[in-house]
Amino acid sequence: MMKIMRRLGMAAGAALVALAFVLPTGPAMASGTSCVNRSPYYTCDYVNGSGLHVNYVQGNLHNTSGGTITQVHLAISGPRGVIKNCPQTNISGNATIYCTWSPNANEPSGNYCTTTWKYANGTYHNQGTACVDVHS
Repeated sequence: MMKIMRRLGMAAGAALVALAFVLPTGPAMASGTSCVNRSPYYTCDYVNGSGLHVNYVQGNLHNTSGGTITQVHLAISGPRGVIKNCPQTNISGNATIYCTWSPNANEPSGNYCTTTWKYANGTYHNQGTACVDVHS
């Protein structure tokens, strides 16, 4: 009885391995989301695309506090450095701001990130960076 069960198990395993080689795989996805919470800064990065084709990258910052955060902006970067700096603004409590880059093209593989920057005391301070890895 045990020999029969072992043979059935091995046959089923071999069938699964063979099936894995027969079924087509889907395309590699560039789409993904990543978020970082450094209260009151909740920064997210969303990449939309397939493989190395990036339709758009959208970053957002949600102010999780009840008060206004002044002099902040979002920057989108990729494997080659900063792609887009969005305008500096103030953000009300429990509000969200967005920054979008839309290449709709094939782009280099690597991390595409959104960083929240806060201007204070004459310099910019990183308040959180969220990244999505784009690869084929």
